[in-house]
Amino acid sequence: MEAETPLSTQNLTNEIQRLNQQALELLDADPARGLAILQQAFELASSHPSQDEQIQSELAGCTITRGRLNLKNAAYTAALSDFHSAMQQFERLGRKREKALARSYYGIAYAHMGEFADALEHLFLALKEVQQLGDQLLTAEITNDICYTYVLLGQPELAIPHLHEAVQTLRALNEPMRLSWALDSLAMAYLHTGEPRRALEYETEAIQIAEALQTWQDQAIYLNNMGEIYLAQGDDSAAISAYQRALNGARQHNLTAETAITLLNLGKLHTERGHFDAAEKDLNEALLLAQQTRRQQQVMEAYHALADLYEKSGKPAAALEMYKKYHAAFQAIYDQEADRRIKHLQVLHQLETLRRETEAFQKQALELQRKVEEQQRNQVKLEKLARTDSLTQSLNRRALFDTGQAAFQEARKTGQPLTIIMFDLDNFKEINDHYGHLVGDQVLTILVERIRHRLRSSDTLARYGGEEFTIIMPGITLEQGLRMAERVRGAV
Repeated sequence: MEAETPLSTQNLTNEIQRLNQQALELLDADPARGLAILQQAFELASSHPSQDEQIQSELAGCTITRGRLNLKNAAYTAALSDFHSAMQQFERLGRKREKALARSYYGIAYAHMGEFADALEHLFLALKEVQQLGDQLLTAEITNDICYTYVLLGQPELAIPHLHEAVQTLRALNEPMRLSWALDSLAMAYLHTGEPRRALEYETEAIQIAEALQTWQDQAIYLNNMGEIYLAQGDDSAAISAYQRALNGARQHNLTAETAITLLNLGKLHTERGHFDAAEKDLNEALLLAQQTRRQQQVMEAYHALADLYEKSGKPAAALEMYKKYHAAFQAIYDQEADRRIKHLQVLHQLETLRRETEAFQKQALELQRKVEEQQRNQVKLEKLARTDSLTQSLNRRALFDTGQAAFQEARKTGQPLTIIMFDLDNFKEINDHYGHLVGDQVLTILVERIRHRLRSSDTLARYGGEEFTIIMPGITLEQGLRMAERVRGAV
C-alpha cells in the first residue's frame, strides 16, 4: 500500500480554509452537517501534523466555527469549551484580535445559558481588548453583543445608548451589513421598552439594507421581528403580511431554519386568533423542518405551540400528548447539556491546575479578585431568590407588597394612573386532582410564560399564592387595564 502523499503547507492551509468556509455557510441551514464537515478539517490536520503558525491559526478559526455551530444546536457547554480552547490557541499565537473575538463568543455562550453576569464579564473584557487595538469594527460588533445580552437580561433600556453608538460607528465605517444587525438590535430594544413606533423605524431601515445587499437570511429574520412589532401595535394584518414576506423569501432561498421560525410565528398567531386549521398546518410543517435539520430547540418550541393549539381548539388528549413530547424534548436537551458540562468542567480543571503550577503568584491575586466578584454576584442572586417565586420565576408575595407599595407612592407623587389586576385560575384544583400536582405546576409555569409575553417591561407579574396572581401596571388607565385584563383572560 502506498503511503499518503504529504500536503504542502499552503495546500493544507487552503483545504482547512475551504472546509471551514463550507461549515460556516451551514451555520443556520444545517449546523449538524457543518460540524461533520469541520471534523474533516481536524482529521486532515491530525493526519498531516504541522506546527506552522498559519495552519495553527486556521485550526483555531475552525474551533471558533465549531463553537458557533454548537451554539446553534443548543450545545452550550460544548460551545464554551470550543471558545475557551480558541482563546488559548490564539493567545499562544499572539493573535490579540482573534483572541478577543473568541472571548466575545465565550460571553455569548454564557448569555445563551442564562449566566448573564459571566456573559457580561467576558464581553466587556473583549470590548476592552479590541478598543486597545483600535479596531472600530469589532468594537461595534461586540457592543452589539453586549446589548443583546442586556435585552436577554430584561434590561433593554441599558442597551439603547450603546446601540446608538454602534450604529453611528458603523455608518461612519460604511459597513451596511453590520449596520443592519445593529439597527435590528436597536429595534428589538425599543420594542421591549414599550416603544413599538421607534422599533418599527429602525427595523424598516434594517430590512431596506438587507434587501439592497440581498442578504436573504437577515431579511427573513428582520421581517419576523417586524411582525412582532406590528403585533405589539395591535396590527394583525400588517404582522401577517410581514410574516408572509419572510416565509416567501425563506422558501425561495431555501432557508430552512428561517422557514421553520416563520411558520412557528404564523402558527402561534393563527392559534391566538382562533384560526386553528391554518395554525395546525403551519406548526406541523415547522415541526417537520426542525426535525429534518435536527434543531432541537425549534422542535421543542413546535411541540409547545402545538400543545397550546390543541388545548385552545378543544382537543385535550392531543394537547396532553404534545406537552409530553415537549417535556421529553426539553429533558433530552437538558441531559445532553449536563453530560457536556461535566466533561467541560473536567477539562477546565486540568487546565486550571496546569496554569496554577506556572503562574501561581499571578493566579493567587486573580483568584482573590474572582472570589470577591463571585460573592457579589451570589449576593445579588440571593437577593433575587428572596423575592422570586421558585416555580414560576415571577415575584413572590413579599416582593409583590414591596413593589405595589412603591408603585402606589410613585403614582400619588406623579399623578400618573396605576392599574392592578388580580386573577386566578378557575377549576385549578380539578387539574391537580385529575392530572396530579406535577402537571398542575407545569400549567402554572406555562401560564406565567404566556402572560409575561403580553406585558410591558415596566409591568410587574407576581404570584399572590396558589393559583392567584397579580399584575401591577404603572401609567395604565382603568380602560386600558380592562383591555389588558381581557388579553390576560385570552392567554389563560
